[in-house]
Amino acid sequence: MSSIDTRQGSVQHPRRVAVVVETDNPRLIKESKNILQHIKTTTQPGDVTLRFGERGVELHSSNQTHKKGQRVDFLPIVHGVRTLSKKQPLPKAIGPYTSVVDATAGFGMDACRLALLGFSVTAIEQSPIVSAMLRDGIWRAMENSTAKKLLQDNLRFVESNAIDYMNNHSPDVIYIDPMFPPKKKKSALPPGHIQMLQAVVGFDDVEATNSLFQTALRSATKRIVVKRPTEAPCTGENPIALYKSKLVRYEVYAPFSK
Repeated sequence: MSSIDTRQGSVQHPRRVAVVVETDNPRLIKESKNILQHIKTTTQPGDVTLRFGERGVELHSSNQTHKKGQRVDFLPIVHGVRTLSKKQPLPKAIGPYTSVVDATAGFGMDACRLALLGFSVTAIEQSPIVSAMLRDGIWRAMENSTAKKLLQDNLRFVESNAIDYMNNHSPDVIYIDPMFPPKKKKSALPPGHIQMLQAVVGFDDVEATNSLFQTALRSATKRIVVKRPTEAPCTGENPIALYKSKLVRYEVYAPFSK
């Protein structure tokens, strides 16, 4: 077992992640070697375990190693595709445009939903750990005939720094979902998969997120959509539209004039 230090980028509360390989699957062995080559190794025990095994690539909390870990699994969303609608807040915020860059993909859930609704989505993630999980999730989804039919033409993943990617591409829409810490100390805990994501990548730095937002304003051709908690201040000045759900809102901004 090796441990890797996740201090990178704008991460604000880095955690150590132990890497455990329990498979002879060449694809997963290659992914594990890639992780160890690209992130600084340490001898410290991990706060979270990244496990390469028969279920694919999974994250395990250090105090829940006996349970199934968190993995990227698009099949529940695919099987529930009939519950998705373009009348829901996020697709309404995206609008009638076709090409979407999800600049903060995380575990790819929003990217998957948008792809199932017919948008052409490029999901960007810079964390090597989360990227390995995303590639594994997409690979397993493509093994399912229904998921493959619905996703293969609409969902693309790129491991990259989002600003670098946006500086070289001009999609219709750029979607940003920053991961900020809760404002209230006694706030309810987010869902388990979000807690696990936070354990790996931490919370986003406000300054770095603003740089991401400003780059998106220069790169998108039609609009920028930012997901925020309902009680949080707006990311920028003068959003052209707001679409709200119970817990979050989607702010829509016009890009800078080309």
